Amino acid sequence: MKISIAGAAGTLGSCAAFIIAVQKLADEILLIDPWENMLKAHWMDLTTAAAGQDVSVRRGTLKDLKGSDIVVMTAGAPSGVISSRSELITGNLPIIKENAEKIREYCPDAIVITETNPVDPLNYATYLINRHAGRNKFIGYTMNDTIRFKMWISEAVGTQPSHVKGVVIGEHGHSQVMLFSSLRVNGKPVKIDEATKKRIRTLPPQILHDYETLQPKRTAGWTSAVGTAAVISAIKNNTHEVIPCSAVLDGEYGCNNLSMTVPAVIGRDGIHDIKILELAKDEKAALENTVNVLSPLMQYVERFLGIK
Repeated sequence: MKISIAGAAGTLGSCAAFIIAVQKLADEILLIDPWENMLKAHWMDLTTAAAGQDVSVRRGTLKDLKGSDIVVMTAGAPSGVISSRSELITGNLPIIKENAEKIREYCPDAIVITETNPVDPLNYATYLINRHAGRNKFIGYTMNDTIRFKMWISEAVGTQPSHVKGVVIGEHGHSQVMLFSSLRVNGKPVKIDEATKKRIRTLPPQILHDYETLQPKRTAGWTSAVGTAAVISAIKNNTHEVIPCSAVLDGEYGCNNLSMTVPAVIGRDGIHDIKILELAKDEKAALENTVNVLSPLMQYVERFLGIK
């Protein structure tokens, strides 16, 4: 298993590289980033950290993508303080286009896990550039939304997050759809009162605001790394685990020409299937809203790539 990480000098890429190495999810890890000094520093440290795992850690360029089974895409442009992830599309789309074209050239059959924001339209862009490979090969990483949702629910009902099951669908952003109807605590359905629902729905934009206010020059790298490892493990071991991720849709949930978070069955070939959940009335309305938010971003991608 060869896993290449584009943007490996940044928070998302370096954290992903670390957890992939210590969990020995790959035999070879390729680190790619134009920020040469930081990349070399991470490489030096990670090579030592992974020594006991017998994992080969290398530095390289996009030309070294050849033979990659999985490409984790975390490359992006430097940005200032933002109020929405969608603001990043103009700076990051050209970078994703360049990287996706190199993937098409050097490892066209690789599974691509896109983490760069805004992940939904950028996952769609990567697919459009490499659509011959099939939409199942393109996974947008959005698991953090569901991780946080379950954490907030556990706090609300007074239990451990590991006891909570539930899922978030839609945009990886402010219009995300928290499926309260999907919640289970210790395997049993749980009802959340409307006041608590309203409060929890305000938390996703607050999380982004809090990170941006701190201006720490990092993002939720450890959280993303844990989720990324779960996705890669499901691919490597062909577990068919259901993991929420941004997938290119072809009729599922009534959507086409769009990528958004859905409960996806993950296996050796990427997205094996998409689970269609029964939604409550308010969830259907929220889903329609998130599609309306995402559609212009998908159209922006199509215009940028010259696709009519």
